[in-house]
Amino acid sequence: MPKKIDPLNKKLYSPVTPILTVTDVKAAAAFYQKAFGFTKRGIMNGPDGKAIHAELTLRGTTLMLGPEVPQMGSRGAKTVGASPTSLYLLTENVDKTVAKALKLGATLKGQVMDMFWGDRCGTVVDPEGYSWWVATHKAQPTPKEMQQKMKEQMVSQQAARAASGS
Repeated sequence: MPKKIDPLNKKLYSPVTPILTVTDVKAAAAFYQKAFGFTKRGIMNGPDGKAIHAELTLRGTTLMLGPEVPQMGSRGAKTVGASPTSLYLLTENVDKTVAKALKLGATLKGQVMDMFWGDRCGTVVDPEGYSWWVATHKAQPTPKEMQQKMKEQMVSQQAARAASGS
């Protein structure tokens, strides 16, 4: 009797799986493994020997990588010059993870700081041009506390911008 196939493939994938289009699948996979702790599930090479698909995992989440295919309209953030998407990565130690990503070639987009919603968070842009919000959950504010902290943080940021002349 044939084995029943799960149409949702729940053993390998969560309901939504991001796929990033990158200029170099193997290099991007290596960066995400070293910088953010992903584990390589597999890399598939095409007939020419170049990587055409990679799957990485992190705590039950799969991240797929695919190469640019301009004739099919598939271009990565690096080629386009910006990413309309950001990824939010929860880590044990945001400061260490951001420092490691920067050492491995990412650029800093937003300083690591405590945020009003309870996470300590910083933003980096990886070598492929994708923005990663890297965070560590530090507090669980109530909605009322969060509202107050948001107001305080916005006033503080506006004052800092005014002082720097931006």
